[in-house]
Amino acid sequence: MKIEAEELEDREVQLTVEVPSERLQSAMRTTARRLSHETKIPGFRPGKAPYNIVVQKFGEEVLFQETLDDLGQEIYRQALDQSELEPYGPGSLNEIVSRDPLVLRYTVPLLPEVDLGKYRELRLPYEEPEVSDETLEEAMERLRQSRALIEPVDRPVQLSDVVVIDIQGELREPPEGENAVILDNKGIEILVTEDTDWPVPGIVEHLLGLEIGSEHKFEYTFPEDYPSEDLRNLIADFHIKCLEVKSRFVPEWTDDLARNIGEYDDLLDLRLKLRENLQERTQQEAEAEYAQQVIEASVEGATIQFPPLMLQEETNELIAELEQSLQGQNLSLEDYLNIEKKSEEELRTELEPRARKRLSRALVLGKLVELEEIEVSEEEVTSEIDRIVAPFKEHSEELRKSFDNPLGRRRLTLDLLTNKTIKRMVAIARGEADKPPEPTETTEEEPTPEEDHLEKE
Repeated sequence: MKIEAEELEDREVQLTVEVPSERLQSAMRTTARRLSHETKIPGFRPGKAPYNIVVQKFGEEVLFQETLDDLGQEIYRQALDQSELEPYGPGSLNEIVSRDPLVLRYTVPLLPEVDLGKYRELRLPYEEPEVSDETLEEAMERLRQSRALIEPVDRPVQLSDVVVIDIQGELREPPEGENAVILDNKGIEILVTEDTDWPVPGIVEHLLGLEIGSEHKFEYTFPEDYPSEDLRNLIADFHIKCLEVKSRFVPEWTDDLARNIGEYDDLLDLRLKLRENLQERTQQEAEAEYAQQVIEASVEGATIQFPPLMLQEETNELIAELEQSLQGQNLSLEDYLNIEKKSEEELRTELEPRARKRLSRALVLGKLVELEEIEVSEEEVTSEIDRIVAPFKEHSEELRKSFDNPLGRRRLTLDLLTNKTIKRMVAIARGEADKPPEPTETTEEEPTPEEDHLEKE
């Protein structure tokens, strides 16, 4: 066979292969014998019909296409061997250049190439976060508000009350083909404050003074800068019915209140522990944000090439994840596309930049694993499983089965490898990694602290 290889952009190679005529003729005769075995031809026993009779019955074009299905794959495999190419995935027969002689043209996707450049010279500033007094006071106030005593009252609505209402809203002149109803909520609770603007901006003035069983109507014109573009400059009519009015008493801070909230000695003890908890949370958030900046900088500083097939597969993965998410809402992908008024091709185009970004990130992390010789031992995986199941106590062994199997361990290995690689990148960016780690180096994965109830509303 004569083979010509031409490098294309985006890690692809075009192979042009000339097949000897005798090989094509031999393959077509083999196909003819197979077809005569599979199909009854009058006057001949199965497999005994002459070649020209088979051609007359099926046509030369059909015989050629049947032959090409098998011969094309065989030619492709041999061309790869002779060219010594390492394909990323299956290639494709793009063109039949000629039939006499038979010349086939294939496109071969190659393995990606990643050059991280001088990645060990990357430095990004990092500032240790601090919890301000203002942040602490806001958290204390949220905690105090959460201890409010709420009781039904038989009087008109006042500021700081909780009111239960039914509310409906309709557009006076809805866009063509759109539903006029934009709001229809039953029995929703609203905390009446000067800043309340849900479910309609400015609703507070229409709630104040309402009594149980009373109804109120008002109109609202959505401003030009309203977040939902579809509603801008439109007028809507709203109807409110007051179902309940509840007073809300917020206690003042005392040592007794602090002790009632949790295991605290007094108000000072609560403040100190809340600050510690906020500091830990702020530290985690700052480190996560910094790690993301480091990853993005590493990707920007890298030269990454991959075949279109990889991007297609990554986009397929995003669509599969979307489908899984939609199933939780009892929707199919087709339902989603109808709602969004998109075709699947438009969805793919929309997801492609995200797929490209995610793929580039994965390739950079993979290259760092190779260059920094990062490894995860079986002992580390076992330790991680122990850490995950420990809080579940009596159910821990049952849960362990879902992780301690080949697939589960492989997933945990990938997770630990990713975490270790990101930690290594962060250490480099902070100037704390002068030398690559030894292949045997392991890093104990710290458990993520559970959020303290003090941080919750």
